[in-house]
Order: sequence, then C-alpha cells, then structure tokens
Amino acid sequence: MPGPETIRDYLDTAAAQIRWKRARTVVVRELETHLEDQRQEFQAEGHPPEEAERLAVEEMGDPVAVGTDLDRLHRPKSQWKMLCLLAVALGLWLVLRLAERWGVSYWSEYVVSFGGIALLAAGLAAGIYLLDYTLLAKAALPLAVLLTAAAALGGRLQFQLGYTHDLGQYIILLLPVAMALAVYGLRSWGTGGLALCCLLGLLPAVCYLPGSPLRFLWALWGALPVLWVSLFGVTGVLVAGVRLGAFGARRRNWQLVAAYGAAVLVCLAATFLLQPGQLSMSREDMTWAREIVSHAKLAGMVELDPALMGDMRLELRFTGYDGYMLAVLANYGWLGLALIQAPAAAILISGWRKLRHQASLLGRLLGTAALTVLTWQAAAVLVQNLAGLRGLLTCFPYPFLSDGGTSLVVDCALLGLLLSIFRGESIARDTAAPVPQMPKKEPV
Repeated sequence: MPGPETIRDYLDTAAAQIRWKRARTVVVRELETHLEDQRQEFQAEGHPPEEAERLAVEEMGDPVAVGTDLDRLHRPKSQWKMLCLLAVALGLWLVLRLAERWGVSYWSEYVVSFGGIALLAAGLAAGIYLLDYTLLAKAALPLAVLLTAAAALGGRLQFQLGYTHDLGQYIILLLPVAMALAVYGLRSWGTGGLALCCLLGLLPAVCYLPGSPLRFLWALWGALPVLWVSLFGVTGVLVAGVRLGAFGARRRNWQLVAAYGAAVLVCLAATFLLQPGQLSMSREDMTWAREIVSHAKLAGMVELDPALMGDMRLELRFTGYDGYMLAVLANYGWLGLALIQAPAAAILISGWRKLRHQASLLGRLLGTAALTVLTWQAAAVLVQNLAGLRGLLTCFPYPFLSDGGTSLVVDCALLGLLLSIFRGESIARDTAAPVPQMPKKEPV
C-alpha cells in the first residue's frame, strides 16, 4: 500500500497514532517544521516543488511507525509516587484532627467536617493535576496582576462555610505564583520587564506596611506573612527567572533582584521599628523550647524539672501553628518528630529533584514558586516551634499536617500545579525568549 505523498497527509496519518491530545498538537508542529525544512533542502538541490515534498515525506519514514514511536515517547508522566505521598499526608492530617476530638460528644460531626475538607483538598489537587498548566500562559500578565491584587486585599476576602474562612490571607501564599506568571509574561522585555516584575512584587509589601495609606486593606495577621513570603518565595522566583535567562544575560538583572530583596528587608525592618510588639516574644516560650530541645530523647517522652514545669502541662495538640512540633518532640522524641514530617518532606524532596529536569521555562518558574512556598512553610514552622518564636516567622501551618482547612486547600492547589508540570514534562519545550544584545563597539 503506497504511503502519503504530501506533507499534510503524512501529518494526518502520524497524528492519528498519538492518543494524548495535548501532545498531538506539539508533535505535529515539530514534524511539520522538520518536513518543511527537508522540502526546502530538496528544492534547493533543484527538485520541483511536488517532487521535493514527496522526497521529504519518503525520507521521514513510515508515518504509522513514526506516530507510534512518538505516542510512546510523549505520554503523560503519571505522578503516582507523589499522589500516594499526598494521600498519606492527608490521611495523617485527618487522623490527627480526629484524635484531638476523640471522646467529644459531637465527635461524629467532626468526621464529616474534617473528612469533607480532606476530600476537597484531594479533589482540588487531582483536578489541577489533570489540567494543562500551560493554559496559564495565555493570560499570564492579567493573572499575575489579579493574584497580586487579591493578596493586597488580605482579610477583606472571606467566605462562609460552617465558619468564616479568611481566604484573602491565604492568597498571600500564591504571591510567588503571581511573580512566576509575571516573569513569563514579561520575559521578552529585557531588564525593563524585570524592573516591572520587581515593582509588582513590592506592591503587597508596601500595602501591608504599618502607616501605609492602604493599610485598611491588609489582613489581621499584619505585615509579617506577606513580607516573609516576598523575601523567600518571590525573590526565589526572580532568581530562577534571571538564572534561566528570561531577561537576557546582563549583570544589571542580578543587581535588580538584589535591590528587590534589599527593599523587602527594609520593609521588614520598618515593620519591627513601627510595631515593636512584633518582636516581643515570650521568654517563657523560649525557655520551654530550649529545655525541651536540650533534653529531648531519640524516642520517648522528655523528662523536665518539675520546678520548671509548674502548673503547665505539655499537651500534644496540633491545632494552631505555635507549638505542636515542640509537643511532638517532647512526647515522642526526635524519631517521632522526623516520622510525622516524613510525608511532607518526601513530597518536597521529590519535587525539587524532578524540577531540575524540566525543559519548560513556565514549568520551571511555576514549579519554583510552588516548591519555595511549601518549603518555606515547613522550615519556618519547624524553626519557630523549636526556638519558641511564637508568630515571628510565620502564621501559616505546616503543609499537609497541622490544623487549618483553608491552608490545606491552598497547599494542595500548589501541589496540584506542581504535579501538572511534572505530568506534561515530555512535551514542554518553551524556553526563555532571547533578548537582543547591542553589539559592542570595536576599539579604534
């Protein structure tokens, strides 16, 4: 049976073998480019256009075999390992929530409530995982501005579902995602685009500053959450963008990123100066933390001086964000502290390892945003708990572990975005747009 003689027929036959619709579009575009290049080469050798097209098609080989091989190569990369880790983390979250309410007369109501939150978080992560994250590129700049504005609104964004959920405060965790979209949308603008990204990243920090004329917008948590997220998450995305060449290879770009980080640090210093209460940490909390850390065992309960304990009891509670890691260490030792963090830690380590192999600029930026936020959350909660620094570093819970349904949902949305990036890694090939460089003048 004779094969196709035109490029269009060849592409149609090869595309019919590719089952993943998203991959089909990308692969057909690459095949068409290669066939057109081959046709032009044959024409340059003196062949008529029709014959040059036929020769190009023949040289490419059997379209069915080529399409089958490409289908095998460009399949979705199922992230079963990380999905199983998420299931374990959500299961642990649910068990800890219900264990705290064991024996309460209306315990069965908590089963429905907490179970519903866990299912919502899992469903959101799975739904985003199955979506095409590259669709965000079609409206990268508008989405970046929208997310930044939503974060600046802070506690003004709330919804009622059993009780009041302060959604606006947790949107702060999406600021690095907004910056990733801004970097991608402005990647061809050179150093000017980077400057605009830095200005956009500073907007929430300025809005949350004490004494700001826009102070009425900020959340009840104050300026510290948005400043810490800006310092680590947003700066991390800017560093990734410059390192990947999104704005060209210029030394000035690194200077702009450094200036942005310095500006956020100035905002942090101004917050502490204008609100010295932010630094008023409890000496008792710090003393307790120091004693528990210094006397903690590898496994088992810590033995403290009864005179130091007084009337206080070290309860194993996972509600809130200011002491449950310390409680785990005191009751179960360093081994228990390591085990309870194992699912989240495995997710983060696996995510950072996979991110290094991403070929897509958008995927690298969004992946950096999601992983930086989740890693900062985990590290800040752990350090804050073990040092007794109540509320100084973060007011967000430990990802996938501590109490806080809204936080769990936002964290799972970030993880779903990360899984979507890894799922489509076989066909993501966008790179940073090159920025024209001015030729250097030759010395006279």
